[in-house]
Amino acid sequence: MKTLRLFALLCTLSLGLFWTTTAQSPTDLSLLTIDDLRYEGAFRLPADEFGLSSMNYSEGPLFYHPDRESIFIVGHAHQQAIAEFAVPEIVDSTVITDLAMAAAPVQNFAAFLDSAQGDNPQLLDRIGGLAVISGTTQMLVNAYEYYDAPGDNTDTTLVIGDAADLAGAQVEGFFAFEGGAGHTSGWISPVPPAWQSILGGPYITGASSGIPIISRTSVGPSAFVFDPADVGASSPISTTKLLDFSLAHPLHEDLSNDSRENSLWTHLSRVTYGVIVPGTRTYLTLGYSGGHESGVCYKCTQDNGNECGGYCAPQADDYYHFYWLWDVNDLVAVKNGEKQAYEVQPYASGEFVTPFVGSERQLGGASFDPATGRLYITAQKADREQGEYANPPVVMVYKIGVERHETFLPFLER
Repeated sequence: MKTLRLFALLCTLSLGLFWTTTAQSPTDLSLLTIDDLRYEGAFRLPADEFGLSSMNYSEGPLFYHPDRESIFIVGHAHQQAIAEFAVPEIVDSTVITDLAMAAAPVQNFAAFLDSAQGDNPQLLDRIGGLAVISGTTQMLVNAYEYYDAPGDNTDTTLVIGDAADLAGAQVEGFFAFEGGAGHTSGWISPVPPAWQSILGGPYITGASSGIPIISRTSVGPSAFVFDPADVGASSPISTTKLLDFSLAHPLHEDLSNDSRENSLWTHLSRVTYGVIVPGTRTYLTLGYSGGHESGVCYKCTQDNGNECGGYCAPQADDYYHFYWLWDVNDLVAVKNGEKQAYEVQPYASGEFVTPFVGSERQLGGASFDPATGRLYITAQKADREQGEYANPPVVMVYKIGVERHETFLPFLER
């Protein structure tokens, strides 16, 4: 009995020491490196039509729903419809035909951009991001107009009342985020609890250039904190700016890389997802880039004979999946008025080497599950094994290898 009591006392002291050493301010946490993202495997999505659309020519925005163990994903670019697929076995392979194929969707494709109660007066025609808000059935959907020539759109967001009933859900909107449509109409991601009071809210919305009419966009990834409770309650939806760029203040001045020294951001760069990684002070942004070796030309002919309709790299293979990592302490400095949002620079960036790339070498979107540390990422048009014209994305799964103290909570409860 004395031995057991001594063991219990030692365990208590050890746990007390553990919490003393780990209950640090989030501003003192370590920074993530790209090597902390470990590939766990991937899965495929069927190319068949299910209701209004299919996964062919999908642009890839998605949301992983932890309670349903499924993904909600945007299908063909023309319909911009959303379907729900159960996540199949995640197979650790770099060969597409080895991967498990998802079954027919739990919910067939349903379209929403023209279904909102307030109609779609600004003709938004692309979905930039989506997320089911934690503790609710509501799904927020960010959208934008692909070619907003005047750059005068303000609408950004609609609300699907019940993500479990895509076919019958009430749709409210459109609503507008404070900060500008070209800066706030992309990804939606949760802010870790430890950072929420410091940054001013529980969710981030962001966007970047890489779409037509660069002057309306953030020329570099943005980050605006918001509270979903304000969606529909305030107009515009209140936000706190943490990171933001413009054509006057881009992430890099040499967008055409005439110097051949720009390894950071060009006319061909775009971020499609951003999230603050729990247990770190890193804002992880992922997307794609190009022109870092051969520069960027406009409506020119590439070295493979392809005639570009807009900006492109002279070398047809000068495109990559890409990452940019940001110190959240810099974002705090912006919130506190100590820095301008365009003065922040990433502490690391570069090619994000993935096992599946796709014909256009673009990441379509991502979704992070804080409970498991898994990041679900779509490689656009990467599955060409389902027919001559079939090209669904492949969903790659990465585990972010940062040990967090929350992992130990089940042990403490025993």
